[in-house]
Amino acid sequence: MHIMGFAPIDRWLKHYGEADNFALREKLGLDIQEARPVYIGRNADLGLDIWGKDSGIGGADGAGYSSARAGYPLAGATSVADVDNFPWPDPDDFDYGITAEVLKTVPDDIARFVKVQYVTQAEGQTRFAAARGGGPWVPLLCTLFDLFGMQETMINLHAAPKLVEAAVAHIEEFTLSFTRRLLDATQGLADVFHYGDDFAAQRGMLISPEHWRRFLKPTYKKIYELGRSYGLKVWIHECGTFRPVLPDMIDIGMEVWETVQAHLPGNEPEVLKREYGDHLAFYGAINTQSTLPVGTPKEVRAEVRERIRVLGTGGGYICGSDHSIMADVPIENVLAMLDEARAFRF
Repeated sequence: MHIMGFAPIDRWLKHYGEADNFALREKLGLDIQEARPVYIGRNADLGLDIWGKDSGIGGADGAGYSSARAGYPLAGATSVADVDNFPWPDPDDFDYGITAEVLKTVPDDIARFVKVQYVTQAEGQTRFAAARGGGPWVPLLCTLFDLFGMQETMINLHAAPKLVEAAVAHIEEFTLSFTRRLLDATQGLADVFHYGDDFAAQRGMLISPEHWRRFLKPTYKKIYELGRSYGLKVWIHECGTFRPVLPDMIDIGMEVWETVQAHLPGNEPEVLKREYGDHLAFYGAINTQSTLPVGTPKEVRAEVRERIRVLGTGGGYICGSDHSIMADVPIENVLAMLDEARAFRF
């Protein structure tokens, strides 16, 4: 059992009287724990993220990738030199060792994640406490959206591919260096390597398969291979439906798919299990758009049983919500999901 996140988490912490995400996951009896390196670069003291944007503005508040999300640092770039001259983050500006210190506290019967994500330390917070919390990820396409703007990125794929290629090269260089340092610091302590991006929506991919293979796939392949080279299972976050490139994802090393939105056309559980069950483990599939927010606990339990029956036959299924638990999801429905998963027997 796993839950990828709580957005917002405050009501959960208040309900259970816990201090952070790590303690909440323990309280709920989830089977995976996680920790993140702490960003200690100069932007952290300025209240900015690693890209120089306001770290207090993110997607969870509804800003998405609109201009409300702290602007686009590379929106005016017209040349490769403009991209190269951007102050790209330094992979040395993180405390990776603190990630290992947190993972050492996880019991042996709980799987341990390392993620291509980081946290910033709040005022008055210890670095150890910060590493137990949630924080930003370092995706590829979504970082392009954050730097250029979503619309301009889409246009640049066609009209200015050299700008995209230059930015991808810098993001790749940073991501690989960040990942290598994280994996070195946590070697022997982690079981699963987690990386994610969002290049698909509920009706298909955001970009063409051809552009995906040209601009994104080579970098993904290097990142996945790096995780596997440390003996870790490669767990990949990708929402929506992306069947045209799902075989590519498997070919380059994806072993666990987060998050399976089983209600979407193209993501039918029976088809996914039949066609990809020998190659993938599936995480998610309990609907956060209808069943969990508006269903009854009885309906939640029925969906859990059906998903385990199909996706869990022969193993290869991690039961949980098909996205973060949002504010509209009753706590009792989440508890029903977890309880039914524990109780299920074939």
